[in-house]
Amino acid sequence: MAIFGQKNSKIQSDTGLKLGKLELICDIIEDHISFPDGRYYDSKTIVRGTIAAACSKNSISGLVKMTDGLPSHTTCLKYLHNIDMEKLESDSSKILLLAGEGIIIEGRAYNFAIDKTLKPYYGVKDEEEDPNIIRNKKKASTTKFFAYMTLSIVDQDKHLTLLVIPWKDNDNNFDGIKTCVELIRSLGLKIKCLMLDREFYTGKIFSYLKESDVPHLMPVKQHGEELKKNLKGKKSKSFKHTLNSKSKFPLEIEIVDCIVYQMGKKGKNGVLHRAFVVYKVCKSPKSIRRLYKHRFAIESTYVLANKSGARTSTKDPVVRFYYFLISFIIQNHWVSIKWKRFAKLQRGPKVIYRDRFPLHHFITILIKEAWEHFHLLSLNEIAIS
Repeated sequence: MAIFGQKNSKIQSDTGLKLGKLELICDIIEDHISFPDGRYYDSKTIVRGTIAAACSKNSISGLVKMTDGLPSHTTCLKYLHNIDMEKLESDSSKILLLAGEGIIIEGRAYNFAIDKTLKPYYGVKDEEEDPNIIRNKKKASTTKFFAYMTLSIVDQDKHLTLLVIPWKDNDNNFDGIKTCVELIRSLGLKIKCLMLDREFYTGKIFSYLKESDVPHLMPVKQHGEELKKNLKGKKSKSFKHTLNSKSKFPLEIEIVDCIVYQMGKKGKNGVLHRAFVVYKVCKSPKSIRRLYKHRFAIESTYVLANKSGARTSTKDPVVRFYYFLISFIIQNHWVSIKWKRFAKLQRGPKVIYRDRFPLHHFITILIKEAWEHFHLLSLNEIAIS
């Protein structure tokens, strides 16, 4: 999947003036997602409509009612329901990379994070539960969710999403981690550090990461008397610990216990133990804590994705995934624009002016470009009398 150095002819023609950003995003999507043939409307019209719906946080049905230029909402949904899910999944990483073109370089090492996010679903429970809908702790007034695993680069100013995987109820974390690592290496990228949260704390995953020689960092789950005994004291330290010591396949891991003095912060005193499983990562407690803070960049991608998320009540996992993917395509393209056009003119490492071009500004530009294709209906055009 090495697409570095390749130039999409439609993208290459962009000088900042020739094509609007909406059209560039449409071209990337249309080139990799197969839509059914329409009699009166081409696929680009549908793609523009879905991007406009995402940027205005509207549903495709709502957008049809307020504009002229789109087919009926039934036709739009027919297009979306007939997207090939298998091809959409397989090509999603290519689409995301093209949207964020010019940021990452083949052969370079980056910090990565893998995480899962939940999107609430409020539909009625079926007699036979859909495997695409998973159960979890109550959140946003529901216990039913569509879930997605994401892989992101979390280096400063390079918060780029490389992969989005629709998560089913029978999927397991090990296979997801393996898929992400294989993708990174297929792109010719090196792993400086792979950061994970406690959800992936299993001996099988640690064993795979060690065998694959993947530097990684993960907070410790404090289970067992021996581990709790080691996580005491007032000085930072590192020590060896054996996972599943009573099983047939024990695994030795290295843990660094980082001591944090609260010093009256939020009215609290005393020490906190922040313990991490480390492998081929700098063992300085301060460096580990500083490095792991980068993992929260993947959480920020979810917050930003919600700013360009189309509304839908459908249970169709294809439409849900397509909408979710669009939000990350928009975000990646925004990061790419900042990287290319909002860097400080100085020697040394590239530094981005973060406040010059916020995401909501980019979304506003996309909406303005969409209205050039879809006529926004006036009051006189929709009034009964």
